[in-house]
Amino acid sequence: MALSNISLDIKSLKKFLTGSLLILASCGATWAQAAVPSSKTTVIYFGQNKAEDFELKVKPVFADFVKSCKSCEILNYTPYTKEGEVDMASLQERVESLPDNAAFVFFDFNMRTNEANKELVEILNKKADSGLVIVGAAGGPGPAEVSSPLSRTVLGQVHGALIIGELGERDRLFPVIGFYGPEMLTALRAPRDIVGQGYSPLIFSANLASNWQKRTSSEWVEHFRSKKMKTRKLWLDLGDLF
Repeated sequence: MALSNISLDIKSLKKFLTGSLLILASCGATWAQAAVPSSKTTVIYFGQNKAEDFELKVKPVFADFVKSCKSCEILNYTPYTKEGEVDMASLQERVESLPDNAAFVFFDFNMRTNEANKELVEILNKKADSGLVIVGAAGGPGPAEVSSPLSRTVLGQVHGALIIGELGERDRLFPVIGFYGPEMLTALRAPRDIVGQGYSPLIFSANLASNWQKRTSSEWVEHFRSKKMKTRKLWLDLGDLF
């Protein structure tokens, strides 16, 4: 074989090897990116007020309490009608189709169990049993309803739900009758400028989001359960919990 032909073959081989390495490197980078989990901590929100209230009253308060967590976000997943009212009939469907990147779910309301929401309780329990952390407000009865134990409410029947109540300035539950019972993890006092407006569960959720990466979902549930069992305090505060 002529030396010139050998030289050409070597050059062709180098080009082939170089191209192959570049392709492998590109694929490797793609695979590595796909393997890296999302760094976002996404809280899925379900509310009971109009759509505009989320942007005006919920999102800003959440942002105030997660200032140190740049990767924390809250996503409104509440179903609404064309008029902007909550579409309770579609709530169950939205819970069944939660996004895969959800860290945990926050229900900014609670309600008594009945035949209409029986399936919702079952779905939430399936989600909870599969590892989803569900946070919720203790809530209270509607205008035409009477108070009842948390055990007779939707969140009170969800396995491992982290139910948060709200305290007044003297660290007492508000005199307004609400749902009550040992299913409540604790009740918190919001800052003076927003006390009494129902923000305590949202503040808890913001703190959980900020600390979320420190534990797995199952570890968080066990952590709070252990904290409650070991304390002699009537109400654990954020410092006790986090």
